Amino acid sequence: MSKPITSEILPESLLEHRAVKAWRGLRLGRGEPASIEILKKSPKKRAIYRLAGVGLQGAAVIAKRCQKTTGLIERTIYEQVLPHLPVTAPHYYGFAEEDDTFCWLFLEDVGRERFSPLVEEHRLLAARWLGRMHTAAAHGATAARLPDRGPAHYLEHLRSARCTILRNLTNPALDTDDVPVLKTIVSQCDALEAGWHELEKCCESMPTTLVHGDFRRKNVYVRTDQAGTALFPIDWATAGWGVPAADLAPSRCRYSGYHVDLTTYWDIVRECWPSMDMSAIQQLVPVGLVFRRLAAINWTTRSLASEWTEEPIACMRAYQTELSEIMQAAPWAQ
Repeated sequence: MSKPITSEILPESLLEHRAVKAWRGLRLGRGEPASIEILKKSPKKRAIYRLAGVGLQGAAVIAKRCQKTTGLIERTIYEQVLPHLPVTAPHYYGFAEEDDTFCWLFLEDVGRERFSPLVEEHRLLAARWLGRMHTAAAHGATAARLPDRGPAHYLEHLRSARCTILRNLTNPALDTDDVPVLKTIVSQCDALEAGWHELEKCCESMPTTLVHGDFRRKNVYVRTDQAGTALFPIDWATAGWGVPAADLAPSRCRYSGYHVDLTTYWDIVRECWPSMDMSAIQQLVPVGLVFRRLAAINWTTRSLASEWTEEPIACMRAYQTELSEIMQAAPWAQ
């Protein structure tokens, strides 16, 4: 059964909209938008809006409502980290608390063109951007301000996902052919955990630094103007401190190539990390694939307890296949 679609009706007076009220609390620029565009609305109360005309020089502002647990991470990145790094980033307008659970982030609207791993120029941009961020952040005193995103973090994703799957195998909303898929993922998690020390060895040679954690098409924008073409990653909710494996791995393991040009990335990072060779960087890609799949599986398992299981099961089938391919190709994952 598919999930119902969540919609929202805007108030007649835009000043009464919750995003506008939060924006006006910052006392920046124009208070009333020319229009409000709903970019995202989820049943979990997360929402993203485009407020037209309220930003610098009449630009649009992106208003993001999210839980404070992740919003505070993003606030740290935008306020205390990115301004000190030699990389492009959306202009950050500010942060506003809504209540004990939710908050608002206000950012520059960087346009509508998304990063594409199929475009060579984009892969080169991504390599340069990530290389500069990773090397510059590694020398900053930011580790204490950010959550751990090393192998232990993803091992916790594995254990949490496995526990949630086992707890929901008896959900009557599951079809008979859904359960074997979930049991296979449990077996894959068992195998990965048994060999986790081998995965950790692949990470030992890499410096730890700031990592985005979810660097993929939907979270990265490209903008071209008189100054040239620049990259603008957004959504730092999963960011933290760890090895840059997840940032280098493509969002889909079946993509025939890398979403980052690794040769260009190596040219950037070897100036600061002279001991790093190309083979070590290439070995990080399958590690990052495992990290990303385990995180995605854990997030998806949270929907297995509901009566709307069609979408999460479809995702789990894809993840199970991808994990199988990764584990067959990486000796340490077998």
